[in-house]
Amino acid sequence: MSRYDVVIYGASGFTGACVVEHLVKSELFEGFSFAVAGSDEEKLHELLKNVSQKTEKDVSNASVIVARLDDATSLNAMARQAKVIVNTEGPYRLYGEAVVKAAVENGASHVDISGEPAWIEEMQMKYGEKAKEEGVYVVSACGWDSIPADLGVNFLKKNFNGDLNHVESIIEFHTGPSGYAVNFGTYQTLVRGLVRTIKEDVAGVRKEIMPEPIQKGVEQLPKRSIVSRIDEKELGGFAVVFPGADRSVVDRSQYYDATVRNVRPIHMQTYIRLSTRFYAYLTSLSMIVITSELFAYLVAMWAVLMSTKFYGYLIGAWIMTLSFVIQNPITGFVFKQCPYQCRYNWTDIRRPTAQQMAEASFVYWFFGYGYKETLPVYQQHEGKPNRKVVATCKGPESDHIATSGCVLSAALSLLKNRDHMPQTGGVYTSAAAFGETQIYDYLASFGITYQLESEYDL
Repeated sequence: MSRYDVVIYGASGFTGACVVEHLVKSELFEGFSFAVAGSDEEKLHELLKNVSQKTEKDVSNASVIVARLDDATSLNAMARQAKVIVNTEGPYRLYGEAVVKAAVENGASHVDISGEPAWIEEMQMKYGEKAKEEGVYVVSACGWDSIPADLGVNFLKKNFNGDLNHVESIIEFHTGPSGYAVNFGTYQTLVRGLVRTIKEDVAGVRKEIMPEPIQKGVEQLPKRSIVSRIDEKELGGFAVVFPGADRSVVDRSQYYDATVRNVRPIHMQTYIRLSTRFYAYLTSLSMIVITSELFAYLVAMWAVLMSTKFYGYLIGAWIMTLSFVIQNPITGFVFKQCPYQCRYNWTDIRRPTAQQMAEASFVYWFFGYGYKETLPVYQQHEGKPNRKVVATCKGPESDHIATSGCVLSAALSLLKNRDHMPQTGGVYTSAAAFGETQIYDYLASFGITYQLESEYDL
């Protein structure tokens, strides 16, 4: 049976529909075949009609594949028709494994937009060897924010002109006058990702998928308080730790660099920048403490950016409170299943409007510290870093537009750049799989660009 180049699973969902729209718009996908897949045939046909109207390209007769998560036979049939499955159906803890299993067992590569570290690492443990045997690639966390983070560290390594030791990455969000909203699927994915990371023994999984000890630089990341001031020439404001998947994904890439590529691994931490421009939202931010709403906290750090240390410490206290609350069976159930009942009145977790998405953007900053001298990987540098390089990744609205560009760039790399990927199949991070491909060019075609900002001798 001939295979479609790309099958988008979960295409009728909000994010899936955005991925389909950007695939149809992209000149890079001209000549490639695609199909949309999901459990509801009527919704899939309706999606194709809507995409045809938005893009002014008639794809209403594109192929539709009905595949249900509770029906392994239909998932297997879908996978046998695909070269690459783009899986947009989250939360992945609930729905992801069945699609990964079908892909690996039926000769299809698989990319997704998960931000759930425990699930991602479990998939590597379960399916890494099987994917290698079948010669297929499974690459999770191919949406925003892990592609910008993982490939950003890879970009900085390639352009450091010395030995990079550690990176502090800082995410800066921009919203427009219309504000921003978050859809229900994103809410569920983030909640379940955090619950799994806190409650389950991810250390055992990580020991299995990364069994060899690796040696990072002696100079550690600087210790920051719960809220710390950003004192950079390029950036000011305050920083709090970003509780996403970025660090876990980058750590797996560093393990691959050290054990396979013989490239020096680095330390990395990710923060969110909190600025002074959104005074109007400070009162709403203070109300987060009395709401049982995880996403209120995350949206606050996106769009409510703060101006004083007092509110910064409030956020820090909320992180600690959150870790306790989500482990309680009752409140944990409320977080996962009843977000509409526990949201505060300014937080809309249904979906952003087209105008909100058009007005939003992000800048992902990378502050890299290391040494001008280049030493063999096994040899440690002495003393404090003497070189600093600053890079950025910039792009459009993160959750849907940038995520679509990221996962489609990953799919293009699988279709066009196999010769520059690891020679054997398996479960990889984006940097390990695509770091030597043309993915940076593909990302740029979707408005996601990397560049060097400045270099210093320290």
